[in-house]
Amino acid sequence: MKNIPGIILAFIAVNMFYFPVEYSFFPVSNSKNILAALGAVFLLFSFVHRREFIVSKDIIVLFILSTIVMAFTILSVTYNHTPERSYTAYPVSTLVWLLSAFGACSLIRFAHGKIDFPLILDYFCAACIFQCSAALLIRFIPEVRTFVDDIFIQGQDILHEMDRLYGIGASLDVAGSRFACVLAAIPVALFVDMEKTGWKKSLLYFFCFLFISGVGSIIARTTLIGMLVGLMFIGIIVLRDIFSGAASMRGNLIGMLTLAVVIFIPATVIMYRYSPEMRSLLRFGFEGFFNLFETGEFRTQSSDLLLDKMIVFPEEVKTYLIGDGYFENSRNDINYLGDSTTLGFYMGTDVGYLRFIFLFGLPGLIAISLVIIYAAISAARAFPEYKWVFYLALICGFIIWFKVATDVFPFLAAGIAASLVKDLIDYDEVEEKTDPESV
Repeated sequence: MKNIPGIILAFIAVNMFYFPVEYSFFPVSNSKNILAALGAVFLLFSFVHRREFIVSKDIIVLFILSTIVMAFTILSVTYNHTPERSYTAYPVSTLVWLLSAFGACSLIRFAHGKIDFPLILDYFCAACIFQCSAALLIRFIPEVRTFVDDIFIQGQDILHEMDRLYGIGASLDVAGSRFACVLAAIPVALFVDMEKTGWKKSLLYFFCFLFISGVGSIIARTTLIGMLVGLMFIGIIVLRDIFSGAASMRGNLIGMLTLAVVIFIPATVIMYRYSPEMRSLLRFGFEGFFNLFETGEFRTQSSDLLLDKMIVFPEEVKTYLIGDGYFENSRNDINYLGDSTTLGFYMGTDVGYLRFIFLFGLPGLIAISLVIIYAAISAARAFPEYKWVFYLALICGFIIWFKVATDVFPFLAAGIAASLVKDLIDYDEVEEKTDPESV
């Protein structure tokens, strides 16, 4: 019998972790921090239960790497005399993400009595579907919008001004990066578990892929990165198996994908034709494809802005070595006398790689890259069958940095935390087998 209350609680926890949001009735902390506190309690309880304090080597390495990032940040802001506080507590942020993920994974284990990557992916898919559905409800039903805005604090004023869709903690490029990781993961899980995954669940996965791609791209076009990476993975695997002569089951999956597309596209066309609001939203989310079809050129307003105004390289060698000490808007510094802040960003760029260089130089950029690289390796080592899930998420992260500074660490943290919870389960099972009283 399914543990329905436990499943609901785990679903809420996954949303609190993956799409953090503040509450109007408790504005002192956001949902991620609240769940991290719960995760810390779970971890402390496990230490007491095991009667030993053991910290994973991967956690130690991640803490050391994040401390190096913090050191480069502090060195830069101190040398440049700036008030910048971004990444000055990066090790704390890293541990909070891991503890929050541990809290969510612990509740998943409580609900199902086990934990593995397909189970985590199911929850991530459900969370993304919920966020996309909530975004549509908020957009089209004023009562839902008022209800959400009254309870959750997520910068609604800016989102209203920009006329952007948002869920509950899911908005702009932060949501796009989260959606992208899930979209990249779905094809890998399908091809790894072809024999275990029935056709009904496979078809459901494809609908999730299409729905998150469609609505997620309207929320944030960064979502398209995950969609394209996922489709590229499907294409590579199918071509490989065709040439090797082992394409029978892959063909079934392609058939189900085709069926999902056949059902999904007409519904989208009907909404585009008969709903001016949906037409506007779809044209925004897939602006590049509309322009490609109508003008023969793949371009968007944001890509034009990126290429024309946001490619701003440092002019001084010192900046490459140590940075300028600015990450956020330099106008926040009352002592700043320059005129280099435009579009709300220092030097007018929102490109992740460039913002990191301006903050702490190339050494800092390398250090923060090593954090997510090691996180991906750690998660892949914990779930070797699904290693490409985390490597594709890493690829998405490095592509996203060409557009914005948002990273994919939360997704990778879930893999690391799940491995810790799995280790605790294995320990409990060994203890039960070796306990004389249990014989």
